[in-house]
Amino acid sequence: MPHITISIDGPTASGKTTLATSLAKYLGLTFLDTGLTFRSLAYAIAHEPTKARRIQLGANLKHLPAVYDASGMLTQSHAIFLDEKEITEDIWDPSLDEDLKRISKEPALRQEILRMHHSIVEECGNVVVVGRDVGVTLLPTASLQIYLTASLAVRRERRRAQYRERSDRSTAVGPPTERDEENRVAVWALRNSIEIQSTYLPASAVFACALNRLNQHSAHITGRHDET
Repeated sequence: MPHITISIDGPTASGKTTLATSLAKYLGLTFLDTGLTFRSLAYAIAHEPTKARRIQLGANLKHLPAVYDASGMLTQSHAIFLDEKEITEDIWDPSLDEDLKRISKEPALRQEILRMHHSIVEECGNVVVVGRDVGVTLLPTASLQIYLTASLAVRRERRRAQYRERSDRSTAVGPPTERDEENRVAVWALRNSIEIQSTYLPASAVFACALNRLNQHSAHITGRHDET
């Protein structure tokens, strides 16, 4: 049976993590949040001495994705390690935001991170990946590519609700960027893509929409195999 691979792109607070978690639980997938790698690298750079050795992704900086088994049980949580020390919670320090922006704009660092993500995806097989431009750069031939979006007002409220009890995390959400729009167009051009406008949809409806599209793709693949 072919691997199930799903990419979810979209602007901040559009519901990507919620959808990815639901799909991973239901389908028994690994869940890779690429944004955590960017944040972990920002943390590592901020805490490395000026003349320290180059940070090696996958070596002294490790990103373990969340893993769900076939019954929907979480067997491994998202975890980030720097030199064997877990920094999973530390990467959310708002002081890292400027370093995060710089990393996101540096092609060399983005390529290095992409190589790391390719290794994780190849090792996992069945996976749902969340992030910006993951459909185009990481999973261009995925079983399903989703662009998830919502109005600015709704996204802002979702982020406030998400971090209502976490004063240490930023709740800032802005309008879609030029890069968001470029990603939207790029995902739409992919073969197995779907755009979900979630402004007026509960999370359960977004999940049902994504699962229905995935089932349609699976039925198409099965039908082609039956014919041969």
